[in-house]
Amino acid sequence: MTATDLPLVFVHGWAFGPEIWAPIPAARPHCASQMLDFGYFSAPPQTELPQRPFIAIGHSLGALWLLSTMPQYCRGMVLINGFARFTASDDFPHGIPPRLLTRMRRRMAAAPNDTVRDFRREAGTDLPFPGPPNPQRLDDGLHLLLGLDARQGARMAHCPVSCVAGTRDPIAPPALTQDSFAPSTAIEWHDGGHLLPLTHPDACLQAIDRMMKRMTP
Repeated sequence: MTATDLPLVFVHGWAFGPEIWAPIPAARPHCASQMLDFGYFSAPPQTELPQRPFIAIGHSLGALWLLSTMPQYCRGMVLINGFARFTASDDFPHGIPPRLLTRMRRRMAAAPNDTVRDFRREAGTDLPFPGPPNPQRLDDGLHLLLGLDARQGARMAHCPVSCVAGTRDPIAPPALTQDSFAPSTAIEWHDGGHLLPLTHPDACLQAIDRMMKRMTP
């Protein structure tokens, strides 16, 4: 099996959908790709992973979900604006205070459109929603951000893991990113924010290409 035989599986983050990956698969039309979808914008969730070897690319919560799932057939992960834990704890002081996500969950119940729009603006985009927000699925995503801790899984990953992050990320600041991974984990930093798949697609493509080359027999 050559590197290009491995399909690329893309997993988006909270308050976004597969559209965040648009520039990347279009630049690699020879690569088979699959877009997972948590269904945050009315589309039915599509989270079934391939039952054959693949390379996973996760953004934000999608990275955390991949690390916590640690799929059996995953042969390499590229994590973009990713982290292995999001909320602060006694042993993770640079995380986001849980009360902020709890507040978002309460607001989501009352004003889902405004909650999602404000988050996306803070992340760095005014792009229109790809569909009407689904409050329950979005709340499920906030629950994952509150509770998932994949630091142990990241340290014991059975496949290579590479990280691409932004030095000006307002959602996952550099200290959070660094502290959620083992010191030995290489993080490629770029002068950007939380939406590197949209703002720095070439850097993301290069990271994916490097991972694909590592898969070459």
